[in-house]
Amino acid sequence: MIHRATVPVNDEYSIAVVTERMSDDRWAVVASVTHRSPNGEKVTDLPVHDTRFASQPEAEAAGVQQGRDWIDRNMPRAA
Repeated sequence: MIHRATVPVNDEYSIAVVTERMSDDRWAVVASVTHRSPNGEKVTDLPVHDTRFASQPEAEAAGVQQGRDWIDRNMPRAA
């Protein structure tokens, strides 16, 4: 089973999360960050981790957190 979700962060950023139930009934997750600007969109695929989760909501939450952490580290700061 595969579940896809898009979580808006603000007007410019969103996090796409895909979770998948593996053959051992644990869940895997991959995430990407989309940045929208007047010039278009840029999608950044985040590193895939081999961590597995007991439930789909737990896997999705980990993917969203990974995306938020990436945005916090890479979003330009106002002077």
